[in-house]
This record gives sequence, structure tokens and C-alpha cells, in this order.
Amino acid sequence: MTGATRRRGADLEAAIFAAALGQLGEVGYRRMTMEGVAFEAGTGKAALYRRWKSKDELLRDALLSELPPPIEPPATGSVREDVRRLLRDFRDTIGSCHGAPVRALQADDEGAVLVRELTRNRTVRPVRHHIHDALKAGVERGEVRPAAATQEVANLGPALILYRFVTEGDFMPDETIDYIVDEIVLRAVTPPP
Repeated sequence: MTGATRRRGADLEAAIFAAALGQLGEVGYRRMTMEGVAFEAGTGKAALYRRWKSKDELLRDALLSELPPPIEPPATGSVREDVRRLLRDFRDTIGSCHGAPVRALQADDEGAVLVRELTRNRTVRPVRHHIHDALKAGVERGEVRPAAATQEVANLGPALILYRFVTEGDFMPDETIDYIVDEIVLRAVTPPP
């Protein structure tokens, strides 16, 4: 009887990244350990420490590997459609990797600064920036009141999606995102008839 084939290279790295993000999602940053990741990945702790000095370094690489690329602006020519697509993409991004992006943002340990910053730069900041740009483009087309094209309004949708995940532990369905766009964002920005 032969033993199991030992994973190496890309296969081992993929298993480690999946285990790290799974651990982050299941037990949170503070309780996540290199030992737990090694166990879940089916490898030894030494294999992790040969590549990464700390769980922050491991999580950074796992997030960079597994997170979708930063959200791109859709530029459909419609504020409603742009914001709708951006919020759906944002929801899908924070839902990726077992919700690890949100868990990283929630991490209250000082050592998680690097991981939180990476997550903000890849998820939260791009969507807020693109929504703000969509609102400004809407001003030029007459869809948005000039005074309403603010960063505060651009923050509304992403904030509600994050709040839902943090408090309810689930992700918004498309219908709820449409409601946020139509009944909250557009009502706040649309010029009066």
C-alpha cells in the first residue's frame, strides 16, 4: 500500500491559501493560527514558515491570490445601472473566499493592519471611488444634483452591504441591492422634477 502523494508547488500553495482564508472566515483573525492552517491544508507547520514569517504575510498572499481584481467602473451611461453593477460586484467580492475580506476588515488585532489595509485597497476604496465617479458623471448628464455627488452618498451602498454581512452573516440578494439603489441612493441624488 502506498502513501498519499505529497503536494508541492502550486497545488500545495492553493491548499494553504484555501485553508488560511477558510480559517479566517471560520474562527476570525485573532484565533487563526499557522498550526490550524497547516492542519487544514494537510501539510506541516514548517512548510508554512519556510514561505511566510507570520500569519499576516500568509493572509496577504492568500488574499492577493484569491480576491478578484479590484472592481472596474462599468460606465454604462446610467447612474442607476453603474451603481447597481458596482454594488453587485462589491457584494460578490466581499462574499468571495468564505467572507474573508469582511473578516479581515473586522480584525481587531494590531497585527492585522497589513491585511486590513490590503482588503480596503482591493475592495472598499475602489467601489466607493467608482460610485463617486458615477455620481459626478451623472451630474454632467443631468441625472444627479451637483450637491449630491459627494463621497458620503457614494459610501451609502457599500456601507449597507457591509453592515448586512457583519450583523446578519449573509449576503444581500440582487433585489435588496436594487432597492438600495432605487430607494436610497437615487432618491438622495435625483434632481426634483
